[in-house]
Amino acid sequence: MRIEDLDLGERWPAKLVANTRLTPPEAREEVRELLFETEDAECDFRAGQSVAVSVAGPHEFGQDEHVRLYTVARTAAELGPGRFSLCVRRCSFLDPYSGERFPGIASNYLCDLKDGSELSLAGPVGLPFLIPSDPHTPLLIVGLGTGIAPFRAMLHELYEKRDWQGRVMLLHGARTGLETIYSGDVAEISERASGFSPVSVVSPRPAWDDPEDLSAAILKHRDEVWQLLNEPEVHVYIAGLMRVGEQFDAALAEAAGGAEAWGARKEELKSTGRWMSLLY
Repeated sequence: MRIEDLDLGERWPAKLVANTRLTPPEAREEVRELLFETEDAECDFRAGQSVAVSVAGPHEFGQDEHVRLYTVARTAAELGPGRFSLCVRRCSFLDPYSGERFPGIASNYLCDLKDGSELSLAGPVGLPFLIPSDPHTPLLIVGLGTGIAPFRAMLHELYEKRDWQGRVMLLHGARTGLETIYSGDVAEISERASGFSPVSVVSPRPAWDDPEDLSAAILKHRDEVWQLLNEPEVHVYIAGLMRVGEQFDAALAEAAGGAEAWGARKEELKSTGRWMSLLY
């Protein structure tokens, strides 16, 4: 579905409180976390929901405004009433014909915002990632790159609000370790939660700009992943670029002994409401 087709509802103002770089200066990827506040104390988001950011035009092709969706990384449950944060990667796009590189409109607008700036937002957009009521339920979570953003909020709810006891396997990472965000939060949870097992996913050839290899990480932990996926009540959450979903399916088809076997298990997870994805 196109963003233009979404019913974003009414616009509302928000003020930028802090704009913090998450990746170190030496990393080739720049990822920032932006903390916002609104005057509406009831403004709230859940893990998996997004905010629509509008950048006033005119823009190329005659657009009066440029709208993009960004997933909430921290919610009011952690930051306080009316506050939330977004995780933004500074993007650029290569023209396949001219070879010229152009900056992404919304990402660069957000990354360059100064503290105290006010902007127009809309949302929440999309359904939240539902967390099972039973805290002993096993979970498989896949969030690569900025796809980890919704799971930053989810992990806070699991371990700060619910004292989660079920097994949780998280596959997360980026092209290199320097570009992996929220790794400190993941490490801190890993130290104190015995049922939490993170798996780092990075590129096999970062100098060549190859992306992170989810398939290799899954196949390295094939038995563990497949055993978890066959738990009767397991819930699966996956977020990131479309290629993340494609790599996941390819690796699980191999682990299951064929695409048909994995397809049947995936359909069972979907039909019972235990599969949630946010791929873009």
